[in-house]
Amino acid sequence: MKEISKTNKEVAVYKNTVYAKMRRALYNAVNSNNKLQETQWDENGRCHIVQTYGDRGIIATIQRKANNKGWVVFFSLSMLTKNNSIPFIRDLNIRLTINETPSGVKLLWFINNRPQWLVDSIQMVSRHQFHGTGFVIKEVINQIGNIYSPEDFIPILKYMQNPEPKEYTLYGLDQRWMNKLSGGTNPKQILNTVYGKDGQDGLSKNAFGGINKIHSFATFVITAEIVRYLKSFPSSFFDKIIIKDFGKSDIAYLGMTYRDVTYIQYFIKYFNHSKIQQDFIHAINNFEMSQYPYYDEQSCSDRFFTSGIWQEVCDAGRMLKQINDRAVRRNILAFKGTVEETHDLITVENAKLSRKEKKIKYTKETIALDNQQVTDSIISVLPKTTTDLVLWGSQQHNCIGSYGEIVAGRNGVMIVGFKHKITGAWVGHAELAICGGQVHLDRPNETIWNIRQLKGKYNANLNESEDIAIRAFLKKTMRLK
Repeated sequence: MKEISKTNKEVAVYKNTVYAKMRRALYNAVNSNNKLQETQWDENGRCHIVQTYGDRGIIATIQRKANNKGWVVFFSLSMLTKNNSIPFIRDLNIRLTINETPSGVKLLWFINNRPQWLVDSIQMVSRHQFHGTGFVIKEVINQIGNIYSPEDFIPILKYMQNPEPKEYTLYGLDQRWMNKLSGGTNPKQILNTVYGKDGQDGLSKNAFGGINKIHSFATFVITAEIVRYLKSFPSSFFDKIIIKDFGKSDIAYLGMTYRDVTYIQYFIKYFNHSKIQQDFIHAINNFEMSQYPYYDEQSCSDRFFTSGIWQEVCDAGRMLKQINDRAVRRNILAFKGTVEETHDLITVENAKLSRKEKKIKYTKETIALDNQQVTDSIISVLPKTTTDLVLWGSQQHNCIGSYGEIVAGRNGVMIVGFKHKITGAWVGHAELAICGGQVHLDRPNETIWNIRQLKGKYNANLNESEDIAIRAFLKKTMRLK
């Protein structure tokens, strides 16, 4: 047997320690291609987790930090390569820290000693550094869950309904909620921190129909996200918002991407007058979950924030950022219309400034979406130039004409149109975007996409049968999350 190397967890691997025994068991299991899955705590309070996956395996060690204010997890890989007749064991340049802070317990991953901010455990599973052994993270998370309670991470959970548990997350919590909503047990104070204002300028106790009446964490997340997106609105606006109760499983689908949030905040920064506020009040207070179908549980689509007004404002903010002409911007910012009217104005002005035609290039994978039979009466079509998108937008009365630069620049975004085969009338269009870092281990060169939008004319939802058929077609043709 090849000599076992030293690790960063012990100066020497002593023969009779739990760690040494499990390390040898890992080596032998990989060498003989046997399955091994075992978790043991030793007399020094360390947890050792061993798992194998065919010709490779991993040992994870969870140990108390030197300052006694948290834990740290180290990983060592054992692998049998084609060029080696015996396995090797080496430490990975990955570690997970569990930090006990005054505002709650926080998780932080490191790669090559560099912190991976806001990276969740599920995102680490497929990291190439793990060489296909990242599934051990599930057991690591389970053991951390045995050490701490949900309120250790987010103290307010002591008084609220917990989210639905899901794989690779602690109690269904991901990094963004741990960082945004772990500031104590006072819901008003937490929301004011998100709002960036306090005292007389902060939210009142009557916001959202009564902040202290919120007992579901999923509902609390929705209120926090609304405050974050619309923080340019005065506090009186939030007193007029009534939030319906969200079930604990809904938290898996709440919130928007960082880029979309910045577009919304950019729009609200300039358009926060009474008509815009009233549109949001009406849209939020009249929201019904059943109005917005959620057919594909594996897609990246959200629920609450797919209602039309959020997408309209997001698109309007994105287009407004692209307009640099001072005179045009001045005229737009002076406009005092509704969300829809403001969106349409920005769409027209943006299209006027984006007339330079560019060809849109496709890969072998994406070109497969062009001119395909979706149903007996619907076909798919890809825009060939940015001018095509401007034409589509004018015909459908929406903003897809402004997507030209993004799509032509191959920034991981694609627009697919759908037409009636005989009449040529538009059914609608889909915006597809690459899911960051989502690559299957057995097929690393295939990109995973998600459906960010699927809308018809005036950004309206499609009818149910067309929506289901198009989603099924995209899922069959592309690799969707």
